[in-house]
Amino acid sequence: MVTSGDPDSVAFGLEIATATSFLMGASYVARLIAPYSPSPKEITFLGLLVALAGFFSFSQNLVVDGFITLPTLPSIPLPSPPSFSPLVEEAEATLSSQ
Repeated sequence: MVTSGDPDSVAFGLEIATATSFLMGASYVARLIAPYSPSPKEITFLGLLVALAGFFSFSQNLVVDGFITLPTLPSIPLPSPPSFSPLVEEAEATLSSQ
């Protein structure tokens, strides 16, 4: 679905991949929290890292490709930085006269 070229299919495929990565991550967290796990905790943590990387990758593609739009905050006018050009010109004049 992700490589089909159809925007609706790509969006749906990315949503499925994001949800699957989230559920895999949740299952790995549950296994890490469990007092007894048949597999070593290091392997479970590696699986959690892979699931986390997949989640961020797929969700980032959803946002970057424009399938999901995030709300934007209104822009706040910021003051302009002070101009140092008169001070620089004065310092240059002082240095050149010496």
